[in-house]
Amino acid sequence: MRTSHLTLRRRIEQEALKLTDAEVFASGPYAAYLTDMAEAATGRYKRQTRVYCFYNEENEIVARTNNRVIEINAANFVTRSFPTRKLRSDSLVGMNGHEIGHILFTDFLMLRLYLDTLLAGRFYPAEPSDLSRREQMHLNELQKIFEDKPEIEMKVVLKAAKTFTNILEDVYIEARMCDAFPGVYAGGIRLNNERFPELTPSVTAQIDRGDYGYAIVVNLLIQYCKSGDVNNLHGYSGPYLDSLHDCLPLIDESLYDDDGRARYIAANALLVKLWPYIKELIELVKEGKVSLDDLEEELGKQIVGNSAGHEGDTTPVPFETGRIPLEKTDEISEDGDGGVEYNHAYAGVGCDSSGDDIARILSGIAEEKTCGLLEGELTAELQEEAERIRYGDAHKNIHVVVNRMSAVPPGLVEAYQKVAPPLLAISKRMQQQVIQVLRERREGGRQNGLLMGKRLSPRAFVRSDGRYFYNNRLPDGAPKLAVAVLDDESGSMASRDRITHARAASVVIYDFCTALGIPVAIYGHTEWDDVELYAYAEFDSFDGKDRYRLMDMIPRGGNRDGAALRFVAERLMKRDEQIKLLILVSDGQPAADGYGGTEAEADLRGIKLEYQRKGVTLFAAAIGDDKPNIERIYKDGFLDITDITRLPFNLTALISRYIN
Repeated sequence: MRTSHLTLRRRIEQEALKLTDAEVFASGPYAAYLTDMAEAATGRYKRQTRVYCFYNEENEIVARTNNRVIEINAANFVTRSFPTRKLRSDSLVGMNGHEIGHILFTDFLMLRLYLDTLLAGRFYPAEPSDLSRREQMHLNELQKIFEDKPEIEMKVVLKAAKTFTNILEDVYIEARMCDAFPGVYAGGIRLNNERFPELTPSVTAQIDRGDYGYAIVVNLLIQYCKSGDVNNLHGYSGPYLDSLHDCLPLIDESLYDDDGRARYIAANALLVKLWPYIKELIELVKEGKVSLDDLEEELGKQIVGNSAGHEGDTTPVPFETGRIPLEKTDEISEDGDGGVEYNHAYAGVGCDSSGDDIARILSGIAEEKTCGLLEGELTAELQEEAERIRYGDAHKNIHVVVNRMSAVPPGLVEAYQKVAPPLLAISKRMQQQVIQVLRERREGGRQNGLLMGKRLSPRAFVRSDGRYFYNNRLPDGAPKLAVAVLDDESGSMASRDRITHARAASVVIYDFCTALGIPVAIYGHTEWDDVELYAYAEFDSFDGKDRYRLMDMIPRGGNRDGAALRFVAERLMKRDEQIKLLILVSDGQPAADGYGGTEAEADLRGIKLEYQRKGVTLFAAAIGDDKPNIERIYKDGFLDITDITRLPFNLTALISRYIN
């Protein structure tokens, strides 16, 4: 299967156009992109962070963190509302920045203390003060609940307290993030916050659909805290807006205070000020009109972007100087007509690099998907080829299955990176030995110190051995060579680390050949009910991950060498290179169901002779105890590897012989 780079690039571009948001934003590369950004932001504070993205339009989760892992629903209602993929990506970067803000700037220990103190029936850090007569009545009712601790009342109050603290904390950590990271994070956070009022139903619309009064007031609080405005498209005036205006002074005083206790004091005051709405929920549950679970589910639907709780066990990072101090104001300006204006011409936050980032990620995902498709096509082509080959009477009615991984799992990549360094050093040394020879053959050179020739070298007359002559070597190019390796994966290869040495040799050979531009294919073979071939490295691989596939090589079942040899030899026969080298790495005689003894040996000798006439040179490397048997089968193609630890050197040296 031959595909030009131009054809491959066109297929990648076509695939990129077909990618869905789910394929892009829930992909490994996109999660890695967000993780890299998160690590860059948190690394300087010695906090490790990982980002996980998923895509589920039915899931109400927007984003959350447990202080180590950030989880983002790429199908959240805010992100989906943007018209272009670039803006949707900017939105997700903003979500990521928001959660990073919690990791860096939320005092999780203080949050736990606040909630535990409420659960114990007390206010932390202090009980609300400077209350009106009506608010004092609300406080008295709350204190009664704290004393008696009825289950329903406590759960509803605690849920409201969490909601209020989350709303206030969200604004604080976003301000800290925008101050510390004024680039893409600040842009993404502001993009989401400016979008928020547009996605929230107006107060009138919420009333008309029968939303809880508590949900309406909380939506107003969230809108104001995020954007400084609320969606009052229909000009509503009434108790819900009055409640919001009553809360504004204490909200404004607490949002940007670097002492987290200020926000808990404000949350306690909100419990008192908004107690009638909280009490209404409690009465609905106590009257049996709704269960606690159903109430929580319904509030999740009515409260837009209901802030998820965050968990952790850390304190905030040290505060950095250089921020503009918060200006304390005495009043809220209410001039103007109010309402919400929709700017449909909005074109983003002006961060050019984010467009480049999403284009790069799209290309990477499309390339990965295209390579996967092409690898799948290659596997199908290999199987078709296996079924066309005539394997002879010795393998009559034997089915050959070609196995090749279309996608390489991360575990194999990690395994390769762990064992590869010393093996690649062997490859590098072997490459250095032949690179000079290749250069001279390509460029030509001068051969001095000859006993006879047509040219004399005056500088050589001082020699006493008579080597006065020299020749000019004309450029002739290195011979074209293709290499295939067939590794025995029978069960006996488990003994004495034979499979380990075979795998190591394959790693060295693959790196050596690819570095020198030598086409190389590496297969493993075994037999269960069928002959199983494992295409680890292919001549026409697309994704560049064959080196990792080699790590899947293990001992398996029997070995029907003849069928496997024919398949690999036929693959070599299709190559255009002048020299075709096939190396069989084995620890013994063929041993499969109905295939063994002298008949199997005769089959192998016949295969070797047949393909030798067709231009395929076969060598069998014996790495086990049956060297006499292997030598008897392959004769001049037998390689005695007495020290199997030298297998990588010896096989690479064999290939070098054909280059020279």
